[in-house]
Amino acid sequence: MSESDNIVVMDQFSKNIDASTASVVHTGQLNVDASDNGANSKAHVRLAEQPVAGLLMLRASSEEQMAALGAALQTHCGVALASRLASNTSGDYCVRWMSPDAWLLSCPLSDAFSIEQKLRGVVSGHVAIVQISGGYSVFELSGAKALEVLQKSSGYDTHPDNFPVGKVVNTTFAKAQITIRAVQTGDEASYELIVRRSFSDYIWIWLQRASYEYGLDSVGG
Repeated sequence: MSESDNIVVMDQFSKNIDASTASVVHTGQLNVDASDNGANSKAHVRLAEQPVAGLLMLRASSEEQMAALGAALQTHCGVALASRLASNTSGDYCVRWMSPDAWLLSCPLSDAFSIEQKLRGVVSGHVAIVQISGGYSVFELSGAKALEVLQKSSGYDTHPDNFPVGKVVNTTFAKAQITIRAVQTGDEASYELIVRRSFSDYIWIWLQRASYEYGLDSVGG
């Protein structure tokens, strides 16, 4: 952004917030843990609410601006813009492809404001850098039966042949829309689910109920 641009950027979160304990799910636990499922007493699905993360939506409308944005990310976060339906990860930073001109960057909540300022300071033109940390919840769905839970919840083909590690999709999930990233596949599969905060309670309850037949161990909420 040039010095003539009159843009006010505000930090959304107090420095006193402990992101490791802050929760955005308020439904509590349903009575569906593994010990209640007599037919399958061992938990084969784990559901966890992740600490509140810094989330920045990045947009660029031309190849030149995408290149500038990518260079800025490499400099300040050590991670590159992701290609179509993919993600790139470096330490605590992850960039997910969201659409042909949009990416979602996650980072420690304490770094989000400074990263937003740094990126705004080195890019110009039709580029958008918007902090959306307060608008989303991040869940982790994992375990030997995590894939089955995904398959009964979404119409997207999440079989590992079509949904390998690192792939990212925006898709319907139950009656909501979420972003899913494959973190690990196989016997101990793990998936990241990014949910609009207004749907977080609904998706949390849905996942608990959808996991019941496999035995569930859930943390958070």
